[in-house]
Amino acid sequence: MSRIGAAASAVAGQAGRSGARHPSGRIPATLPPLPPVRLSRGASRPMAPHHLAAPRIVRARRLWILSDLRVDLDPAFALPDPLPPFDALLVAGGIRPGLDTALRWLSNALGGRQGRRPIVLVPGNVEFWSDVPLVEALARGRVLAADLGFHLLSDDTVRIGPDDGPGVHVVGATLWTDWSLDGRFGGRLARVAARRSWPDAGQITLRRGRPWSPLDALGVHARSRAYVEDVLSSIAHQALGCPAPDAALVTGVRPGDRSVVLSCHGPSRHSLPDDWPGWLLDDWLPASLVSNLEEIAQGWGAPPLWVHGNVPGSVRYRIEGTQVLTNPARGNAGFDPGLVVEA
Repeated sequence: MSRIGAAASAVAGQAGRSGARHPSGRIPATLPPLPPVRLSRGASRPMAPHHLAAPRIVRARRLWILSDLRVDLDPAFALPDPLPPFDALLVAGGIRPGLDTALRWLSNALGGRQGRRPIVLVPGNVEFWSDVPLVEALARGRVLAADLGFHLLSDDTVRIGPDDGPGVHVVGATLWTDWSLDGRFGGRLARVAARRSWPDAGQITLRRGRPWSPLDALGVHARSRAYVEDVLSSIAHQALGCPAPDAALVTGVRPGDRSVVLSCHGPSRHSLPDDWPGWLLDDWLPASLVSNLEEIAQGWGAPPLWVHGNVPGSVRYRIEGTQVLTNPARGNAGFDPGLVVEA
């Protein structure tokens, strides 16, 4: 979280103002199994090709979830020792300002204890708070992450799992925001206010001499949303046993593979608690943290799990068949440093 998180440090989590409520506080170590997809009478079902492989036993992947560590504000923060039992670590941004510095901190904090288990992260907004322009910082970060053995995702996907059985595709993006949490007109008002008040606009540069702006966030969000939608559809298509089409954004999907979305910004107002003080401030504030992407969780290829950060508290709720989960450290009494969920 950026400086705006300070206004929300005492938050207790209940879902956003729309009226739907969800549990908050400390999150159970294991998510309940997702129900099977049921089609209403008369609904069409995708045709399965005759060459589909025989059903396989799907072993859930244990995902260790962290975000918003903000070790620049809490230098004493340390990862648990020993590490929790996990198959992959997912970090939803917010480690500290400076992407290179954040990657090196995480590498030092792990100290090689992860072994060969994948470390997957997306850059949060705070990782781009530096004198290095965003585009340049991301290019450098990709190189450093590869050198460290990490998977840094910015409109990218990585597969976790065996080569000879079902696995999990982590679809990652910072995601940013469309500002339209309260509709398109509300988005206009939010962008106008954010130009003078949004911390990211003063901390991030797009390129040398060009500050980051609410319109830049909107444009990048549109690209990331399209990427997430297209990749989720492709994974679902290929997981049925269908071949990947030419120029597919993701390949190598095996029958039975699943998807998980990892982002910094959130997909629904339900990620912001009812009693969060930020609701009483300018409308740009909640709109800077989450967008209304519930349609993705209700459509073809919806992921069983969506992990994100950049919010004031821990939440877990469901949009149709998609579990949305957060576990931010900064200012969150419900933070669980050893939170592991199965997907």
